[in-house]
Amino acid sequence: MTASELLEQVLQGVLLIVDEYRGSHAEMAGYVDKKFGTAIQYVRATHLVECAWHGHIDRVIITERFPEQIATVEQAQATFTYVRGRRYVFYIEWFKRERGQTYASLGGWGIEEIGDAREAVGAPAGAPPPP
Repeated sequence: MTASELLEQVLQGVLLIVDEYRGSHAEMAGYVDKKFGTAIQYVRATHLVECAWHGHIDRVIITERFPEQIATVEQAQATFTYVRGRRYVFYIEWFKRERGQTYASLGGWGIEEIGDAREAVGAPAGAPPPP
């Protein structure tokens, strides 16, 4: 995805977050259906990303619920082809900020890498920060 395509999505009102990918974790989750009393289990992924938020760098925890075709944690982990440190567009359904932490839920469009992503600018380890 290019910057112009990203801008077009934003102007159309698509809810998205542009972040630097840090890692993912898949796990089994579930709940009890109160109407029928049956246990419902599914695979859920948690993606950790960093972005500039209100003038400082903050982390965002994005959850993803996999479809029924992905029934094991191993199948879910095989879909994680993202590279740590690269910038991605995360299409989200909702987000909330609670107790200083930002949470979001991944939408149906998923995750796309930004094609003309710039490397993060920062000082090397042990060097003073840039002015």
